[in-house]
Amino acid sequence: MPPRGADSRMHALADRTLFFLHLPKTAGTSLRELLSCRFGGADILAFERTDSPELRRQKLASVERFRFVHGHMPYALVEWWKRRPFVMTVLRDPVERAVSSFHYMQRQATAVMQMVGGAAAARARDFEAASRMSLGEFIRREPRAAARHLGNLQSWFLATPNVNERFEYGDDHTVSVSNLDLERAKEHLAACDAVGLTERMSESTELLAYSLHTRPFGEVSSANRSHRRPAVADLDDATTAALIDLTARDRELYAFASALVEERRRAMMRRLLVLDADRSPTPGRAFPAPPPVFTFDSPIPGDGWYAPERAGDRWFSWTGPTCESSIEVASPPGTEFVLKLGVLHAMRSEFLSTLDLRVNGVRLHVWTESDAAGHVLTASVPRALIGPPGEGNWIGIRVPRVIRPCEEDPGTYDSRLLGIAVHRIELAAIEGK
Repeated sequence: MPPRGADSRMHALADRTLFFLHLPKTAGTSLRELLSCRFGGADILAFERTDSPELRRQKLASVERFRFVHGHMPYALVEWWKRRPFVMTVLRDPVERAVSSFHYMQRQATAVMQMVGGAAAARARDFEAASRMSLGEFIRREPRAAARHLGNLQSWFLATPNVNERFEYGDDHTVSVSNLDLERAKEHLAACDAVGLTERMSESTELLAYSLHTRPFGEVSSANRSHRRPAVADLDDATTAALIDLTARDRELYAFASALVEERRRAMMRRLLVLDADRSPTPGRAFPAPPPVFTFDSPIPGDGWYAPERAGDRWFSWTGPTCESSIEVASPPGTEFVLKLGVLHAMRSEFLSTLDLRVNGVRLHVWTESDAAGHVLTASVPRALIGPPGEGNWIGIRVPRVIRPCEEDPGTYDSRLLGIAVHRIELAAIEGK
């Protein structure tokens, strides 16, 4: 549980945008969800593969209006801001990334081929080829496609000057990285405000929080992982050798990134030790608690939530990736109180009757009623459990388990670990008391 009154703001941003350069298959989807919880839904801009060229042009022209921008966009997007954004990215071991990407292509081939049209045709052909070949065959028989998806893609994203090429490529598109490109990629990586590694994700999120001057992030899920993919150690020698050759530039970049992360981690620890030694014995300033009502249209003051989504005129967030979620709300004036949760969906209907709901660590008795939006979970809150008016209170929500939608419905590719979708949390005084 974060300390009462903890501030979820990212002080290092000031009035800058946070640009997450999301390299494909690096656990970026999970980190994106974690970051999105710190922003209001209207403050987030996502570049999607399904964007039309016109919509992408509109998004490019509007990047400065948003506080959080993310997508499979190259480093060159930085040039679209008048004031440089806070840039962060995460790299992954290139051979591991290649194996994960290939397995992802095989799983997604049918869906990608169904969406084919115009600029997507070359990509659909790449995925179709992957669906009927082994990894070794794909590298040997489709070298250009293999380079496009499995090769030195991390170096390419950091070096290319073209922000649109990855969205609009045709059969002649190549991912080729020269020595000069590699040096440019290293230069751009070193200029990033925050750099992480998939294999060191816990340390990476700690470094990110430190760089942003914000409280620690919660646990990173595996929202877009490739299920049951073969391990690199199980590949035959010829395929392993082919992958090592195919990813040579990225492996050099990854070694550079590893050294960079370690250097920044040591600098962070030195700085924190100095601050701890020099800290004043006087209490630090207290941050105001969030209001008694939270409707998920602003940064979430708690942990264990996915990025806000919209259903009609309501914002909501799913709990996950763990069973436990928390949020802070202030005490309203009054003498007797109820806590209400507005729930749009639940991965299991029985979650509503077995949910563990707590205020400041004390479990409450919950009853459930249906309403037009879904369900309302209500619990009486004794006055002694909460602070005086305006003081923050931690609400704890625990579901029995979290479930991946893709394991329930083969027709969806949503692999997030979800519990319940909450659109409103309110600590309210009982009228007339």
